Amino acid sequence: MALGPELLPGEGLLIQGENLEVMKRLHSAWGSCLDFIYADPPFFSGRTFRSPSGRPRSGFQDRWPEGLDSYLAWLGERFQIMRELLADTGTMMVHLDAHAVHYVKVECDRIFGRDHFLNEIIWHYTGGGRSKRYFSRKHDNLLWYRKGKEWTFQIDAVRVPYRKSSGYARSGIVSARGKRYLPNRLGTPIDDVWDLPMVNPLSRERTGYPTQKPESLLNRLLQGCTRPGDLVADFFCGSGTTGVAAQRLARRWILCDDSPGAISICRDRIGKSAGVRLRREASPKVGKMAYRFTAAAAGAAR
Repeated sequence: MALGPELLPGEGLLIQGENLEVMKRLHSAWGSCLDFIYADPPFFSGRTFRSPSGRPRSGFQDRWPEGLDSYLAWLGERFQIMRELLADTGTMMVHLDAHAVHYVKVECDRIFGRDHFLNEIIWHYTGGGRSKRYFSRKHDNLLWYRKGKEWTFQIDAVRVPYRKSSGYARSGIVSARGKRYLPNRLGTPIDDVWDLPMVNPLSRERTGYPTQKPESLLNRLLQGCTRPGDLVADFFCGSGTTGVAAQRLARRWILCDDSPGAISICRDRIGKSAGVRLRREASPKVGKMAYRFTAAAAGAAR
């Protein structure tokens, strides 16, 4: 477990600010302190995402008039400091889609090293419209990179039940050499294609944030890639799903977003998710607009 801010498992910092400057301050204050980074940046989609009703200034522009090279340079500068923020055993998961993921992988290979690439996870989902001109685009790509020679992977924490039709699940298998392999009581290891639903528009989980990711996705990532007490970060935090998952799974966490509306959503959502007390913390180490979520009983914000 990496060092860093004095946080207990489940506690975290929510920081409003431009993420590059925030990350530089964090690195200056705590060095290489992160065990895991989930990076969910703009996708180079060319779209404008509107603020949800009642939440001012939480939408954002995913437009790059100067083109792909400008986007990659912008991301690369941030990925470089993210790598520096990782502990030697830390990893980073980059969440994108077909708009730019293949170009971004080349950039990540340059920053982390091609041999430090661990996985491309395909998150498959359903819902929304269907194309009549090409195969419907119903998946995102998650690129997983390690910083050093060792990293955390907890396969038993993310096993799934065997299929009922699986003969292996009933009695195991016997190899050609006669060795018998029995099913694991925890289930079968998941592979790199994940079928998880998007956040249903009618779900109680829904915040209205335009690019909200489901808690089931972040739960699986944190369970598989971190241990309890690890320090995780999301510097494009949006609606705060990473913080919700980290809090419930007893990970320490740091969230950052430049949008006042996104910060407002995160403050409300994380505070309600586990009944924690919110304390505003103005610290030159992380910026004036920083909020600290303590593990104490629920109470009014101070």
